Amino acid sequence: MIYTLYIFNRLGNCSYYKEWLRKNKAANMEEEYKLIYGYIFQLKHFCSLTSPTKSNGSFNYFTTDSFKLHYFESPTSIKFILMTDPAAGDMREQLRQIYDLYVMNVAKNPLYELNETIECEAFDKALDDHVKALPQFSR
Repeated sequence: MIYTLYIFNRLGNCSYYKEWLRKNKAANMEEEYKLIYGYIFQLKHFCSLTSPTKSNGSFNYFTTDSFKLHYFESPTSIKFILMTDPAAGDMREQLRQIYDLYVMNVAKNPLYELNETIECEAFDKALDDHVKALPQFSR
């Protein structure tokens, strides 16, 4: 199952959030955005400090008993975080495809202002269609 997608801009603000099959709703979304971004920031820092070789702190996903967090960072520091059930496989390729949808529908949109909230109907529809077509969507 795919639960949620967060997109954080390079300033660390959540510029897009989409929910599909999430069971447990957050009481305060602004607090959740800060918590998710802070966790990613700390996890990257931890990875860079504990890596046996020189590392930028990059990671692809981590798993708990109740969810799996998949992470992709674009060359321009846009962060894509996809939350799934723990049984979902590696979603790197799917996150790259979501990034491509972002580039085509948001980044290249002359009406979109950098680092602002993403309000693009074409992106919403393309993303929703793409995610719902994935085999991991309804497991």
